[in-house]
Amino acid sequence: MAYCTVDEVVQRMGHGSATAPDFLARVTDAITAATVQIDSDTGRVFTSSTATRTFGVDGYTHELFLPDFTAVTTLKLDDDDDGTYEVTIAATDYELDTLYVRTGWPYDTIRLLERNYPYAGKRRRRVEVNGTWGWSAVPAPINQACSLLAARIAERTTAALFGTQSFGDLGAASIRNNDPDYLRLIGPYRVPMVA
Repeated sequence: MAYCTVDEVVQRMGHGSATAPDFLARVTDAITAATVQIDSDTGRVFTSSTATRTFGVDGYTHELFLPDFTAVTTLKLDDDDDGTYEVTIAATDYELDTLYVRTGWPYDTIRLLERNYPYAGKRRRRVEVNGTWGWSAVPAPINQACSLLAARIAERTTAALFGTQSFGDLGAASIRNNDPDYLRLIGPYRVPMVA
């Protein structure tokens, strides 16, 4: 799913209601490229999907930090290290939380209330979570970043031949490789990298 629409990009480019098929195809391709770039730059996916995933715990803890999720359907543990998730944790025995409290953001932590996660043994992944992963809606800054980047990509093929945006009194003006507005918009959504 794209993080912005063709109409949003066309308006940002100042084309009003352009409908030439080759132009719209170029914009659609640019939106796809911008969406993929945002996923890469942030380390996140701003769509929603339901799946069962398994995780490992590195030590004796009651907290499990996960990628963005909005709901947990079932939480199971492999207590006896046999590869079977035989212990189902009741919804009343865990809570969903976020490391940083931000309104509208998905959860990133499942905290057990009555026990710790299993961690010692031969198998690394001893926790199974079935749930809804990602974001329930594309955040407004990500939508803006996508339309900004897509417009830049779509215009580049015609307006920026050889990386030159315009010729003025001072000569050729090149396109910047790092748009500061784009970087400001996606900045809060970047997953911190651990060395």
